[in-house]
Formats: sequence, C-alpha cells, structure tokens
Amino acid sequence: MKQVVTAKFKLDLSPEQKEAVRQVTLAYRDALSYASRVAYANNKLSNGTKLQKLVYYDIRDLFKLPAQMSCNVPRQVGATYKTQWTKFKQNQQAIKDGKTKKLFKGLDHPCKFSSRTCTLNYQRDYSWKKDNQVSLVTLSGRIVVKYSGYNKHIDWIKQGAKIGSAKI
Repeated sequence: MKQVVTAKFKLDLSPEQKEAVRQVTLAYRDALSYASRVAYANNKLSNGTKLQKLVYYDIRDLFKLPAQMSCNVPRQVGATYKTQWTKFKQNQQAIKDGKTKKLFKGLDHPCKFSSRTCTLNYQRDYSWKKDNQVSLVTLSGRIVVKYSGYNKHIDWIKQGAKIGSAKI
C-alpha cells in the first residue's frame, strides 16, 4: 500500500532569489484570476482542457509564465469551478428538500484568487540537486536554492522517494 507524505522544506533564499520567487507567485496568481474571468465569461466553464485551449497563449504572453505553469493554471481554475458547480447543485437539492432557503452565491461572480501559492511540477518546474539544493523555475530562468527541513524527509528524498508536485 502506498503512503502519501507531505514534506515541508524551508528555502534559504537570497534577496534576489526571494524577489524572483515573489514575481513568479504574483504572476501565477494573476494568471489564475485572468483564467477565472475567462471561465466565468464562457458559461462558468469547469473543463480544464477546454479552458486551456482558450487561455494558454494569453497566459504565456501576458504573464510570461513557463509552459508547465501555463498548463497548471486552467487545470486549477477548472477544478475550482467544478467545486463551485457541485456546491450549487447541492444547494439546489437542499432548497428542493426544504433544508434551506438560502441561495448559493458562489457562481454570481468570477472566482477570485488572492493566495500567492504556486503549483510546481517535479522535473519540469523544480528538481532536486546535490548538497540539499533545489532548482526552481522563475520568470527569468532557473535558480538553485539551498533548503532545510525535517531530517527524515530529507533522507526520503535522498533515497529516491516518489516525488509529486510542490507548492511555494
């Protein structure tokens, strides 16, 4: 049986690296909001693939995000709208059953993304290096950063644990 473990690491960033990471997270957040407005304008679209066809090149041009991140954005927005549609349908059923009279308002306006959290895919947006270092993609290229964390998690990385996506 597989066990999923979430490991948390601290990145030791120089001021220049911190600014580069800040810029990429802000661009990612703005791209999410842009894709959300497009999804809302297209009947509150929740299909990530269809949304990607609508916004991919705009995201690359407007926000200068790398290709993989530009693919992550519509996927994440589509999942958010899918959740909103599910809540809407559950609310409609609750009204029908007489459990509530309150209308769901989550789809009255485009979903807004305010968190500066950015999803990174392993071997595309980030990769492990020797000597407790990780390579991260930014808007201006890759940066190599030292990291620290719980020894057990670091050992798992060194032993070749299966790695998934990361959030910064």
